[in-house]
Amino acid sequence: MREFLVSILVVSLIAACSKPLTDVVYVTESFNVSGNCDMCKDKIEKSVHLSGVKNAVWSKQTHILTIQYAPSKIAIGTIHQKIADAGYDTDKVRADDKVYSKLHSCCKYERKHE
Repeated sequence: MREFLVSILVVSLIAACSKPLTDVVYVTESFNVSGNCDMCKDKIEKSVHLSGVKNAVWSKQTHILTIQYAPSKIAIGTIHQKIADAGYDTDKVRADDKVYSKLHSCCKYERKHE
């Protein structure tokens, strides 16, 4: 009987150790990203195909990007910077003028002056 209980304990410990220690928690955030067209939508959404980002959808009507990401894997500031690196201003990061100037003519949105 004792061996049986020890066996159950060992199997239980092995099963417990094989589970991940932490589950990835995703949060959803929405923020403004400047843009105009379907080409912008494609570039904005592709710019955040990053490890830790589960889903990203940009609306050309509202200019709102809704994103699901894991804060334990990627910082929201990094996400804003990646969008700016693609040429699009966000609420927090303005794209470099040189990158913005290389956007297709239909993608050049009216920029807010800072």
